[in-house]
Amino acid sequence: MSVIALAIFLLLTAIAGIHVLWGTGVRWPCKADAELVSTVVGHKSDKMPTPNQCYLAALAIYIPGTIALMLAGLIDASVTASTIPLAGAAAALVFLGRGIAGYIPAWRERFPREPFATLDRRCYSPLCLLLAAGFLILLINKPGL
Repeated sequence: MSVIALAIFLLLTAIAGIHVLWGTGVRWPCKADAELVSTVVGHKSDKMPTPNQCYLAALAIYIPGTIALMLAGLIDASVTASTIPLAGAAAALVFLGRGIAGYIPAWRERFPREPFATLDRRCYSPLCLLLAAGFLILLINKPGL
């Protein structure tokens, strides 16, 4: 289970780091705001989220990675024993919901831009479903559950 938890943590930390870079004005892997919005945001505007929105997204992405480490017992948290599995279940549900959303027409209407729409169906949503599965595996194998 340690390998799954570490993989989740490293992946989410890398994604969170990219969001921090975007908050500082780096536009990788693109060159301009409009291109980056079309690639990773997908909404109809060409305007990037604000730096604070990027930083909040980074934090929201990073925290589940630490929850994965806690579920595997790789880091200790000074919280009640039931809090970690609940947080893990919440993370699994959020990633499951986001993964499913990418295939729902209402989501596509809200985030229609290309190449985001294609990347969402082929990469972003499947990755979220894989993360949800990883959290479920960690939860199922958590000692004491």
